[in-house]
Amino acid sequence: MAAVMDAHTHHAVAVGGPSRQHPHAPAVLVDIEAGDFVAALSDAITSTGWPRFGWPASLPIARLPDQGAPRALFQPIHRRFNLVLFDTHCEVFGSPRLDPKKIESSGFVVRRWAGPEDLNAQALADPHNWQAWQANGWRTLPNAAAFDADPDPARRPAPRTGNPGVDARLAALRAVHPAEAVNPLHALMPAVCDAAKRSLLYGVVPTSEALRKPADAAVDYAAARAPSSTARDSFIAHLSPYLSRASIRPLPNARGAFEATWLNGDVPVDASEPDSGDSAAMREQFVAFVRQLAFEFDINGRGTALLLLLDELLIGRNVTTFGTTERITAGASGFLQACVRVVTDLGASAVDIPDDFGPVPAGWLDRFTNAALTVLDGRAAEARTLEGRFDDAEALYAIRAFVRVHGEPGCPTRLLWSDMTPLYRVAPWFASTGTPQARIALPAFDRASLAAMKPNVAFDVPPGLANLLMRNKPEDFMKKPKAVSEIGIGWLCSFSIPIITICAFILLNVVLSLLNLVFFWLPLVKICLPVPKKK
Repeated sequence: MAAVMDAHTHHAVAVGGPSRQHPHAPAVLVDIEAGDFVAALSDAITSTGWPRFGWPASLPIARLPDQGAPRALFQPIHRRFNLVLFDTHCEVFGSPRLDPKKIESSGFVVRRWAGPEDLNAQALADPHNWQAWQANGWRTLPNAAAFDADPDPARRPAPRTGNPGVDARLAALRAVHPAEAVNPLHALMPAVCDAAKRSLLYGVVPTSEALRKPADAAVDYAAARAPSSTARDSFIAHLSPYLSRASIRPLPNARGAFEATWLNGDVPVDASEPDSGDSAAMREQFVAFVRQLAFEFDINGRGTALLLLLDELLIGRNVTTFGTTERITAGASGFLQACVRVVTDLGASAVDIPDDFGPVPAGWLDRFTNAALTVLDGRAAEARTLEGRFDDAEALYAIRAFVRVHGEPGCPTRLLWSDMTPLYRVAPWFASTGTPQARIALPAFDRASLAAMKPNVAFDVPPGLANLLMRNKPEDFMKKPKAVSEIGIGWLCSFSIPIITICAFILLNVVLSLLNLVFFWLPLVKICLPVPKKK
C-alpha cells in the first residue's frame, strides 16, 4: 500500500522517491564516508537544485541502483554509512508536501528475501517470499495482510464480529503476534526541507547489530535429510570411503597394530585411491576414517547410537586350516571403538588390525546418514552460537518505510506503507572498501628503544602452562613437547604491548612468506612503500 485516502480531505497521502520505476520506494543512499552523515546529507540536498515536481535527476550521494544484480552495503566497521531517504506528499495536483505536524510517527523495517533465485516481478510481489525480523528471528510472512499490517501488534485494528466472546478471543490471538523490528526515521531540519520544497524523512540503514541471540543450533542439517538433495549428496560425499564401499577392502598393516605412531603421518589422503597399494596412503586414509568417527560422530560418547549400525559392517580374518582358507568375520563396532580410543585417549593400548573390512550392505549408507545427522543435530544443539540479524553474507534484504498520519478529529491514525526498495546484501566484515587504512607505528628495532619499553600488561599464567614453557625448549614444540603436570605454582608475567606487537609482526611476515609458497599472495596481501627518514 503506497497511499492512504483521507475520508475528510478526500485526497491520498503518498511516499515519494527518486526512482522512475518505483516512484513510491524510498531512496537508499550508500557509501557515505563522513562521520557526520546528517550534515553530509543536508549539504547534498541543499546544494542540489530541486524541480517543482518530482526529484532531481541525481544527488551528490550515490544511491542503490534500481536494476542489475543486488549490490552489497558496507558496515559501520568499514567506516561507511547508508541512509534511507524519502518525502511525504499529498497525491493531488502539484503533489504538495505533507505538513510534518500531520505525521504521528514513522519508521522503516528491513525484510529478508526468502523466495526463488529468479528475482522476477511476480515473485517480488508475493508476500510469502519475504521474512520479517520478529522476536529476534526471521519469520516468513504468512499472507498479504501480515505483509501490510502495522509492525506494532497493539496498533493493529481489532477485529469485530458483534459477539463479545468471539471478539475477546480474536483480541487474545492478536496479542500473541510478535512485533516486527522497527528502525527510526527522522525529519530533516526545516531549512533543508524548505530548500528541497519537500517533507523529507531519513534513517540509518542497519547493516550490523550488537544484539545477538542464541541460535537453535550451530548448524541446520534439515536440508541434508531431504532425499536426493544437493546438501545430502555433499554430506554423503564427505564420508570416509570405508562407509560407502560395497566391496571388501584390505586394511593397511594387516595383522599389525594400530597405535599412536600412525597419527603422525605426513602422506596426503587421496579419497579417490583408497586401495592404491601404497601402504602409507592406506594408513593415512584409515587414520582419517577413525578420526571422523572420533571427532565428528563421537562414537564413544554422544554418538553411541551409531554403534549398532557400525556392527553391521564386518571385519574379517583369513584363517587357513589344513590348506583351506576361510574368512572369519565379526561386527566392526568393537574394533572401531578401540581404534577411536587410540586417537582420543593418551596411553590407550594398540589395536590388532584384521585382514579386511566390509562390505557395506545395500541401503546401509542411507540409514547411517540419517542416524549420523541425528547425532550431529544433538551436537549442533550443544554447540549453539550467537547469531545476528545480518550475519548471512548471501542473504538479500529490502527496506519498506511507513508513516502514521493523523486523521481528522474522531478518526483513527492511518498507516501509510512505501514500496520496497531494490534488493541489497550486506558485505562481510572483511570486505575491502578502498578507504584509507589505519596506520600503526612500530617502535625502532634496537636495543636502546626496546629496553625503554617497560612492561605494561601482565599475564596470570596457570601452573600447567608455566610448566609447559619451562620444561620444553623452542625446538621441542616442533617435535613432541614433554608432558607436564598441573601441579606447581603459577606465575605473573609482565610484558610490553609494543614488544608483543613487534613479535607478532615478525611472526606474521614469516608465516606470510611460508604460505606464499602455496598461494603466491605476497603481492596482494603485503604492500610495502619506502618511507624516507631523516637521519
